[in-house]
Amino acid sequence: MRQIIIFLLMFLTTLILHNTAKAQPNLNATANLAVLQQQHSGYHFTTLPLISADGQRSYRIYIAIPDQKAPAGGFPAFYALDGNAVLDFLTPANMQILAKQPQPPVLVLLGYATDKRFNAQARAYDYTIAPDNDNIDPLDSSRINGGANIFLDLIRHQIMPAVQQMVPINSNAQTLWGHSYGGLMVLHTLFTQPNLFQHYIAADPSIWLHGDLLQQEATDMLKHQIALSGSSLWILNSKLKAGKIPKNPQIAARIRIRNELTAKQDSLGKKLVYELQQHTNLTIKHENFPEENHGSMFGKSLQLALFHPIVRQ
Repeated sequence: MRQIIIFLLMFLTTLILHNTAKAQPNLNATANLAVLQQQHSGYHFTTLPLISADGQRSYRIYIAIPDQKAPAGGFPAFYALDGNAVLDFLTPANMQILAKQPQPPVLVLLGYATDKRFNAQARAYDYTIAPDNDNIDPLDSSRINGGANIFLDLIRHQIMPAVQQMVPINSNAQTLWGHSYGGLMVLHTLFTQPNLFQHYIAADPSIWLHGDLLQQEATDMLKHQIALSGSSLWILNSKLKAGKIPKNPQIAARIRIRNELTAKQDSLGKKLVYELQQHTNLTIKHENFPEENHGSMFGKSLQLALFHPIVRQ
């Protein structure tokens, strides 16, 4: 009976999130913060404000804690990049469904101190790697890349300890999810801090950014032969090309450049997955979604990740 109930809850969740998952991320859209004030969702929220070490970026970390008593070993934790945008997908209805799952996770949404869904300037820096002599973002010359290690230090030394002080966390059941540049950040974290999380979920990761840097990080990790038993990597890729090019010339130019840069993404991704499969005991899942485009992959991958049993293990 319990399995039937869980199946029905998952089915209802798919229906609830279907339309939302298809939505295109809009970098200028306002974030929907309504869920933070909702009651009777099975979760309660607290917000942690932080500032980057150089004082240039301000963060809001939204932490959703299940209302129920923590399991003996602590709650699993689900860390999500682009936390402001993630809030759009956390309706009271699907929060209630999530709270009824076995071992519901604490949600740690890594957002920015803005009313927008995305902080394009900040995420272009925080989620990316870059050579010292070439840190200009190829999609927008006003943006700087290369701050991933600094942001990872913030996660490791400030955010994770703060969360663990608020609520009991199972340190062996922590997941990191990200999309696009966020997906790149997920892979960078795996390759440079492989034991920081147990499960890594990268949706449409921007592995094309700045050439071979990510591949070199993967190679360096493999050289050290780090034991990754019990850890997993899940890569989700969209296959549907975007529709009409927008009339806005800046956005149109950005899309054209991105299409050129991502032309080799499939071969790069397959090579990366193959090497990891051959040389690690990491559990790897690589899925393609022909019905999703890059924008809609944000909601689709988040939906699948949040309700997948692996994030509670």
